[in-house]
Amino acid sequence: MKAAVAQVKLYNEIDANLTTISKYISLASKENIDLLCFPECNITGYVRNFTTVNQDEVTVTLDIIQQQVTKVGVNVIVGTPYIERKKRFNSAIVLLTSGRRHIYHKINLTSSDEAYFKNGKEPLLFPLDNVKFGVLICRDQNDFMLAHEYKMLGADAIFILSAHFYEPIEAIQKINKNRALPIARAVENNLWVLKANAVGSINEKISVGGSLIINAEGFVVHEGNCLNEMILSYEIDRLH
Repeated sequence: MKAAVAQVKLYNEIDANLTTISKYISLASKENIDLLCFPECNITGYVRNFTTVNQDEVTVTLDIIQQQVTKVGVNVIVGTPYIERKKRFNSAIVLLTSGRRHIYHKINLTSSDEAYFKNGKEPLLFPLDNVKFGVLICRDQNDFMLAHEYKMLGADAIFILSAHFYEPIEAIQKINKNRALPIARAVENNLWVLKANAVGSINEKISVGGSLIINAEGFVVHEGNCLNEMILSYEIDRLH
């Protein structure tokens, strides 16, 4: 199972983000990647007013991505705001080559999230080629009990979709914290952790990349830099 994360820039225009997503799915196909994860709210951008997002446009965009997923044979996890039961969630959508979809709603919201989103309630565990994957979104990485719940459910690996946008000084101050937490979750639970973080600036806030792939012993096997878009990939083994 070749799993990967895409470290990419986010824009507040859905069309621009779709162009980026399509580009990296194509690159993943050429690299024979089985499962590719994008950052938090990759479809719409993260530093924005989410009440102005057109959910119909999000739905159409997910369908376009699904078509590419099915055509090129790369399973994808993508972040987006998502309305369900008349509530808006900060969500991760798993788009499988079979056409099946899974949805995870962010459980641990930031103060800025709380202005727009409702809390999710349930973890998401899904199998792919006999490997079991869990999904977290950004602040969820702080929740050691949530990661432990995935371990108890039989997960082999956890994806974390992030968009760590801060004022420049705060972004630098939080680099070590945002690197350490995924490593801790891997070590505590003997799980692979794959973190996709955004990179670049928007509306005077920056995200400094540093996407990670960490093995079940806590070793960082791949790490993104603080400037560039890229794919990080690795062969993930089933642990159970």
